[in-house]
Amino acid sequence: PITSHFRGGAAGSVRKGEARFFNSEAKTQLFEAYGTYKGDFEKSNLTLTGGYSYQQSEYKDNFFAIGDFPDNQFDYSNAIEYAQDLLEAGYIQANSNASPEDKIIAFFGRANFTFDDAVFVMASVRHEGSTKLGEDNQWGTFPAFGVGVDLNNYLELDNVDLLKVRVGYGVTGALPNQNGLSREIRNIIYDSSSGAASSTLARAANPDLKWEEKAETNIGIEFSTPRFSATLDIYSREVKDFIIERTVDVAEFGVDRRFENAGKLSTEGLELVLNYDFVKKEDFSYNSGIVFSTYKSTLDEYVVEAETRGSLGSPGQNSTNMILVREGEEIGQIWGPVFTGEVDSNGSQVFEDVNGDGQLITGQDNALDDDVDFAVLGKGIPDFEIGWTNQLTYKNWELNAFFRGAFGHSLINTYRAFFEPRVGSQTGYNFVNTELVNPAITNAEFSSLYVEKADFFRLDNLSVAYNFDLNENTQKYFKSIQVSLAAQNVFTITDYTGNDPDPALQDFGTGSNGDFIGSTPDPLAPGIDRRSSYFSSRGFSLGVLLKL
Repeated sequence: PITSHFRGGAAGSVRKGEARFFNSEAKTQLFEAYGTYKGDFEKSNLTLTGGYSYQQSEYKDNFFAIGDFPDNQFDYSNAIEYAQDLLEAGYIQANSNASPEDKIIAFFGRANFTFDDAVFVMASVRHEGSTKLGEDNQWGTFPAFGVGVDLNNYLELDNVDLLKVRVGYGVTGALPNQNGLSREIRNIIYDSSSGAASSTLARAANPDLKWEEKAETNIGIEFSTPRFSATLDIYSREVKDFIIERTVDVAEFGVDRRFENAGKLSTEGLELVLNYDFVKKEDFSYNSGIVFSTYKSTLDEYVVEAETRGSLGSPGQNSTNMILVREGEEIGQIWGPVFTGEVDSNGSQVFEDVNGDGQLITGQDNALDDDVDFAVLGKGIPDFEIGWTNQLTYKNWELNAFFRGAFGHSLINTYRAFFEPRVGSQTGYNFVNTELVNPAITNAEFSSLYVEKADFFRLDNLSVAYNFDLNENTQKYFKSIQVSLAAQNVFTITDYTGNDPDPALQDFGTGSNGDFIGSTPDPLAPGIDRRSSYFSSRGFSLGVLLKL
């Protein structure tokens, strides 16, 4: 409608309302062939598999939009010929795209060997190529190996069902979502006065782009008794040559953007799973389990010593980056000035002299200077996460509840950063009101004010079911009848004032002014709760299960 405030449309003099038309076509051709050999011996067995895989994808789309409608009498998407200034080009957009060649070819082999039903050995290798990468770097080889032993098969411990120790190592290759990142992208420019077309470089080529590789070592222990089970996994992961889009030197590349293999990232972590049958009777049972996980990721190598990432976006804050990326340090550090709680006469926040040198330096251009008054305002990666499962039965009743929580992380509340300051020129939206709002602030500036601790504990899923006792007549038609009530996102305990306190482990881009968010997420900029994050919902469902 012409009254829509989308991207300031209602306030503008040209585009009033908008009708959009979009269609796309995606094609995929897939061929796979493999052969398997199985051999059984006296105390062992062996399975060998080898194969070939081929996949080719194509994509194209076109988009058309028109606006500047005379009124809101009816839906002009069904009558675009009545756009007010159509012949005078009041508001018209048209775009079309087609993907470059996209092929993935792989040769693979696997071997699985079992001895004495207690020793398990696995080995595999995959040789794979992709046209998404530079011409001389399209192929990669990715091996994996693992061995596990059920010690209880030989120890024969009393009241123990399983005591397994395993270790594994593997390398996998990762590709970006987008195609053609190794090639340059150009924008076409049309001069209507001369009728001539030209092009300008939009993204620089990178003919050296190669596979992103993840190498992981995992050590695990599995233990179980008739009522208790536990699994512990300790892992070390190294991602090298990870692919991200970077700001580069215009003088060298002719444009400021290109995709690169940027460095090496290492992660150390563990996951512990515990499960216990507290009550195990005929008419009453209760089983509960805990999943605990924690990890830390460090940027070991990078193409530059330090930079800032994660632009806050438009309107007005495109040059504000909020995440510090520094070689040798943990990723996800939220970086910016510290708000003192005071506001000056111009409606601007008063920032803290962090280093105490008597001068206040808080400009974004100085974000990496030694004397900048910035601080680590929080981190986007949680210290640990937990999940808590509960299954309870009592006679004909069943109850299942799953709780989840994350602790130690922070989020940048971009809703507040944009829509909370009482900026006089902003007439296209309602201001956000939270318990943290300061109505004296009339200038939008990023600071610690918009960084919040986001610890939470949530009842994710809850279901209650009742199984009916069936008489002889009913059993002629039904084996069982169950009625259930289930709820999702039942409640969340948190101090975070934004939409969702879940960790934002990667950044999909600004989504400024209603733009579509990017398809290639940035793993070096966690901790940003973007305006494109939609509201979480609470759902209820009533079910009836009939078994015939």
